[in-house]
Amino acid sequence: MTPSTSAGTHQRAECNRTSELRDNSYVMGDQGFVYTSHRMASALTTRHPAVLLLSADYQPFEFALEAGPPLQTNAVVVAPRTTRSLDASGVPLLSFNIMPSHAAFHIFSALHRPGVLELNRHAFSHLDESFNELLSEAARISDAAATFEHAITEAVRQMPPASPPDPKAMALIRLIEARPELSLEELARETGRSHQAMSRLFSAAVGMSLRDYHGWLRQRRLFGLMCSKRSLTEVAQTAGFGDSSQFSRTFQRWYGQSPSFSRNPEFVRVLGSGGRPHDDPAREG
Repeated sequence: MTPSTSAGTHQRAECNRTSELRDNSYVMGDQGFVYTSHRMASALTTRHPAVLLLSADYQPFEFALEAGPPLQTNAVVVAPRTTRSLDASGVPLLSFNIMPSHAAFHIFSALHRPGVLELNRHAFSHLDESFNELLSEAARISDAAATFEHAITEAVRQMPPASPPDPKAMALIRLIEARPELSLEELARETGRSHQAMSRLFSAAVGMSLRDYHGWLRQRRLFGLMCSKRSLTEVAQTAGFGDSSQFSRTFQRWYGQSPSFSRNPEFVRVLGSGGRPHDDPAREG
């Protein structure tokens, strides 16, 4: 996609002034989060949220699936658990991460293989001012939450329709969120279904297996721990990792960055639902 002269030039001028700013992460509880950066790049990563990637100044960035040629784009949606790499170095990028609890998640998870859809960046132009505020640290968490929902609404408008999730599956999601300590076998007993029947129901509605969803809940818990003042060793132990090395490897595979970088406020600023920056934020690109 090629930006128009007026829109592209204007957006580049706006974003060049913010090139030295920190990355930003705006966390909206279990609904999702927005991550902004001028230096976002990662090797192959696989993560549970669906993702909407937008270039703030309409410049293209490079996006590639695990087995496929790189794509030059300025707007793309990615289905959950799609392994990919990203190189947006020098591009002001916004990464909107949509969690399974969000009402629109099932639309993103219904994307046909390979789980990637290029969008029309110009259709988001009414949000450009808000995008620049997110990049420049001018946005409050309430502003970020509003922009998050508006961006998802526009993305969904451009995506193929999807059937609504099964109410029984949604009830199962609520049960898992309320009692995350339940094993898969215990969940089967609680719902009066066989393990296989429950897994099929859940996978069809959410686009991931129950085991993967449990992994996401663990990942979501990790977000809160990373935003606490606990040491990385304590975070690893509390989140259920065997040791700090396993934790670091897993974090790198999920996010493409080390947890120590992610907690350095010199590089990353995080606003949570409380509205104030965390001292030691978690990174997501």
